[in-house]
Amino acid sequence: MLPKYYLVVSGTALSPVSPLNAFDGALKAAGIHNTNLVAVSSILPRGVVHLELNREELASFFEPGEILFVVQAVRMGREGEYISAGLMWGEGTTSNGLVVEHTSSREGPSREELEEVRREVVEALRSKFQEGVRIRGIRTKEPRFKVAEVLVPEGMYGCALVALILC
Repeated sequence: MLPKYYLVVSGTALSPVSPLNAFDGALKAAGIHNTNLVAVSSILPRGVVHLELNREELASFFEPGEILFVVQAVRMGREGEYISAGLMWGEGTTSNGLVVEHTSSREGPSREELEEVRREVVEALRSKFQEGVRIRGIRTKEPRFKVAEVLVPEGMYGCALVALILC
């Protein structure tokens, strides 16, 4: 089984009940809540094509109950936390490509600190990506990234999710 396509989705959600319910809400926000996810490691096959689907297209792309292979970054948190999850990926130029993930949580950051937290997440992704490419001895196209983030309000649980789906 060698995937020919991939797509990247993201979502955040809050729940007053539990982190699991916040995760379920983030899956819904990402458009993949009625699928079964199987986590895989972080290799993009050579020649894989990036699909960009809008919300409407995504809703009908997968069948309910379909098994999806995903590289995912998930961070759950509770009130007062600023949580983020992100992926960085690059398609291979002559070989396979790579996907890396990073999550972060910070207690009650000020508005001024939010931009710093975002930069730290992207820098952590960039650093992990560069090291992964070095370890494998591969070359990739310009890497792309996606980050989901949410400040969890009082009395709530939260979840930030980014998933790269191989199909």
